Amino acid sequence: MPLNRIILSSIMVVTIAVLTQGLRTSLAAPSMEELILANPPEPTRMVQRQQHKIQKGETFGGIMQQYGIGGVDRILAAARPHFDLSRIRVGKTLTIRSLQATGAPLTIHYPLDEDRTLVVQPGEYGASASVEEITYERGVTRRAIEMTGTLWDAALAAGLRPSDIVRLARVFQWEVDFNTELRTGARMTLVADELLREGESVRLDTYHAVRLENAGEIYTAIRHVSSNGDEGWYGPDGKARKRPFLRSPLEFSRVTSGFTRKRFHPVLKRNRPHLGTDFGAPRGTPIRAVGDGVISHSGTSGGYGKLVKINHSGPYETRYAHLSRILVRHGQRVKQGQIIGHVGATGLATGPHLH
Repeated sequence: MPLNRIILSSIMVVTIAVLTQGLRTSLAAPSMEELILANPPEPTRMVQRQQHKIQKGETFGGIMQQYGIGGVDRILAAARPHFDLSRIRVGKTLTIRSLQATGAPLTIHYPLDEDRTLVVQPGEYGASASVEEITYERGVTRRAIEMTGTLWDAALAAGLRPSDIVRLARVFQWEVDFNTELRTGARMTLVADELLREGESVRLDTYHAVRLENAGEIYTAIRHVSSNGDEGWYGPDGKARKRPFLRSPLEFSRVTSGFTRKRFHPVLKRNRPHLGTDFGAPRGTPIRAVGDGVISHSGTSGGYGKLVKINHSGPYETRYAHLSRILVRHGQRVKQGQIIGHVGATGLATGPHLH
């Protein structure tokens, strides 16, 4: 076959292929998202990512208006099976991904919790929504804490969060009151699972062992899960750390008045015995039963205001006074750590506290 005929045939084949491809494209035009995924541009130039920290008084619709996003009703309807976006919470961050050239929104992200994110894809005629589960890498880490100031400052400096500190207090809640008995120089060493994302630490997960040195005493707690799934903390000798009574009815607070035979009463303006301990805490703070027992009183009692009494096994009774709300009834059996009421200022009290 002459060379010019071969070249002409090749050109015709290529032209037919291009036309056919164009026909397919016109018959099923891809969406903007598909075009971006099929031909990924330079992200910083084509897709912009904006974050908005939700402030008090803001609404989802108002925020969308700030970013020029319409169809709020469609977005709310699509998200509702997963979460009601009209109930967004102050302090959380909305992330909006949109086309930089036009500002058209691609996705709106709202964190539901530490492990799940609501993702909404707005559209001109409708919207869709799904929940993304965050996948973490897992490792083991060791953290050391030394109290040179407050426990909170020392723990935060070691990369712990407030919830991690609460979990530490629960490990030793039968032996040490973290509110009143930790001393300057106390040291804690923690071995725990660590959750990582893209190589960065996100948070601590399961605790495996904790060692506390405080006021000359050393406490070591090792986590063990029984065959039926019950978790417990044990010493190196295998003995359980759990005791009949918690050291404090509040997880975190401060002692504002101790046990004394003679104290000037701020309401009655005279000296009288103060046969208990006052824990200052915000109104509504949960109050825990320090041990298993049966409710022997649930109601008001003179200067004590709203009062709960618990009879424990043996010759022991505990009383909880000035409550704002009682959550148990007379004769009810309660377990150690169960929430029995909330801190208040009922009765002869100048401010919210637990007596």
